[in-house]
Amino acid sequence: MRICLSSNSLQIDTAPANPLTLPSMPDFNDIANRVRRGESLPPQWDYLLRCATPITRLGMALRHLKSPAHVNAKVISFGNITAGGTGKTPAVIACVQAQIAAGNQVAVVTRGYGSARTREPFVAGTTMSRADIVRLVGDEPALIRHHAPGCALVKAARRADGARIAIENLGCDVIILDDAYQHVQIARDENICLIDATNPFGNGHLVPRGILREPTGALKRATRIVLTRCDQATDLDRLVKQIEAIVPGTPLRFTVHAPDGFWRVSDGETVTLDTLRECPVTAVSAIGNPEAFYRTLEGLGLRLREARAFRDHASIPDDALHADGFVVTTEKDAMRIGKVPQNVVALKISLQDYCDIHRAIAEDEPCGKKSGLQIE
Repeated sequence: MRICLSSNSLQIDTAPANPLTLPSMPDFNDIANRVRRGESLPPQWDYLLRCATPITRLGMALRHLKSPAHVNAKVISFGNITAGGTGKTPAVIACVQAQIAAGNQVAVVTRGYGSARTREPFVAGTTMSRADIVRLVGDEPALIRHHAPGCALVKAARRADGARIAIENLGCDVIILDDAYQHVQIARDENICLIDATNPFGNGHLVPRGILREPTGALKRATRIVLTRCDQATDLDRLVKQIEAIVPGTPLRFTVHAPDGFWRVSDGETVTLDTLRECPVTAVSAIGNPEAFYRTLEGLGLRLREARAFRDHASIPDDALHADGFVVTTEKDAMRIGKVPQNVVALKISLQDYCDIHRAIAEDEPCGKKSGLQIE
């Protein structure tokens, strides 16, 4: 596999910065990527980022000053204590689908990261096109609507305002907060924190020196913890002990992001795995953890001719989509692609339990099935 290095991608090959001057913008992108991977930094960057860390602590302290607002509906929050991809969206989709199947009226309330500015709360109508949802609400909400057409989508930086609109105007009785672990201004019945088992806490530093949005003690606010990508973890036992030392009584669920098929982005038609295995493919993504995506493809037996990683939530440039053979991307990226060549396919991912025999709670019982560990 060859990793392509370009000026607008996450993986950038640049010369070391002059220690007497601030690095250029391309160097900054490289630094951000090193922070995400927990790699060492040049001394000047290490110092600058450590000095900025108190701002992160101050922001969370201010959020805790006000009492949380309560709304007349069941509120389920999904989030994480790290920046970057923990694989949260498949968990949200599974929960939305389960709540709809149970007969509930469900609204997903989101901040709408990366979307165009609108008056808020903003409701994405049921007839709104995928492109408009991406533009006005965000790519992750568009993916949620793709898999759960019956859910309402509301964009609101002030989540309580969005929840009230969903309850009063749309008749919703279940509110699912997307990426709201740090948004403590609204009370919730379930506060689910996801942790990527392959990179749970980064280098242990807070943003911007590390990937932690909060100290690990913030896990005490979680009603449940979902460990993702457990099949790719190098030392799952150690991570579990670390978490249990912080929150010994909090239920844990062990999960994997299981490949669930491929579909052609241009028309939605299924593409078989055997077809993709015939020739090397090009992988492109603009997500928080591109390495996990590439490992998944290789684990399926695909041969990667090239892998290109762009900034999280960025639009993949057209030139990256034109290649010999198939181009494989993520479903979230597929939401952002407009006119797309016939050879571009998306990998569908679903959240499934990771059954590790030495971790099973009882003989012949799949792990994650006891103590209410299901996110539904």
